Amino acid sequence: MKASPYHFPSLLSAIMFVIGALFVFGIGLLMGFAVLLSLFWGTEIQAQQTIILIAFGFEGLVLLAAAFFSFQKFLQKPSADQGISIPVPDWLIAVFAILAGASILIGYLISAVKTLDWLFLPLLTVPAIVLPLAVLLAFGTKKLPFGTRSQTWNVLGLAMTLGPLVLFTLETFAAIVIFFVIVVYIMAQPELASGFQTLYQQITILGSESEAAFDLLSPYLTNPAVIGTALVYMAVLVPALEEIFKPLGVWLLAGKLDSQAQGFALGALSGAGYALIETIGVSAQTADWANLLFSRIGTGLLHITTSALMGAAIVLAWRERRYMRLFGTYFLAVLLHGLWNAAAVLFTFSSLAELLDQGRHLSTIQPVTVTAMAILAIGMFAILVLSNLRLRRTISPSPVQAALPDETVKPSETM
Repeated sequence: MKASPYHFPSLLSAIMFVIGALFVFGIGLLMGFAVLLSLFWGTEIQAQQTIILIAFGFEGLVLLAAAFFSFQKFLQKPSADQGISIPVPDWLIAVFAILAGASILIGYLISAVKTLDWLFLPLLTVPAIVLPLAVLLAFGTKKLPFGTRSQTWNVLGLAMTLGPLVLFTLETFAAIVIFFVIVVYIMAQPELASGFQTLYQQITILGSESEAAFDLLSPYLTNPAVIGTALVYMAVLVPALEEIFKPLGVWLLAGKLDSQAQGFALGALSGAGYALIETIGVSAQTADWANLLFSRIGTGLLHITTSALMGAAIVLAWRERRYMRLFGTYFLAVLLHGLWNAAAVLFTFSSLAELLDQGRHLSTIQPVTVTAMAILAIGMFAILVLSNLRLRRTISPSPVQAALPDETVKPSETM
């Protein structure tokens, strides 16, 4: 049977990436139009609008690049099957880290100047997001194979489109289920239901935005049942779902990947892609721009590390039937993700309790949660680097390298 001259799965990927790019471009253009209106009418330009314009535009360009290579694969162009290598020397990693820190620091200083933040924060947002992810990705994938261009860009594109779409759908469904369970529980308790009905009537009379209404709600916001529900959702359900679907591209390509090292590298890339769109989505919160993007570095490390571990385990399960290794790695990824989210949730509720002057014990655990997250970040970075070093030793040299171990060509010899 004659082989098809086209690769139709890649066409589907290209179409999906183009749709994703058009979607984010559309949002960016709406913000750009709003900025033009502000300039025309002489009103204050909002930094949130210009940040979305630039950041979403950058995201769209990345998706268009992924679509291009997917379309090249659809046409069976030889360039799509060329291997991709991303050698990042240590000095360049250091430069990226310095530039990332400088971007966040300058943004911190500029964010206080309302006449300048709308112009400069958008230009700083992309490097403040991308460069830390690039540094972490470089540490995790150093000297590891990514595979072909089409594989690499497909994995990145899927991590920025289909993966988040599936996760958003599942996490929204889980939140709705939890909400209905809570409603059913309240309706089954007449006294509790009566109390909520009275609370609703009082807030309606006072107005939902009044300080008195907020005072009425405050005891419920720090209630142990509310905190427990948030922990179940954020520290159990969300990690359990995300650690399956973040490396979606690795799952789909597992049968075509050559080694667990390649699975690790592509898994890390999946985590970076997911962290990229997640951070871009919240980057317009200018009230605490610098602290937000600095804290997102830890979240990026989490996504890259756990997805890299899952990527390696997926390939091992496919190639060597090591399913217990996959289950164990999944448990570890969910555990790391759950601990990180739990610390973040407790920090949020602790800050809220301090603001409301309630929950004396809860309001004092902020140092504990910050310390826990710092320890987790150090541990995850160690896992990322040590896993990279271990996997490098599993890579067999190519036949040319094996035959010519001492014949490295220097740039001067090619002149």
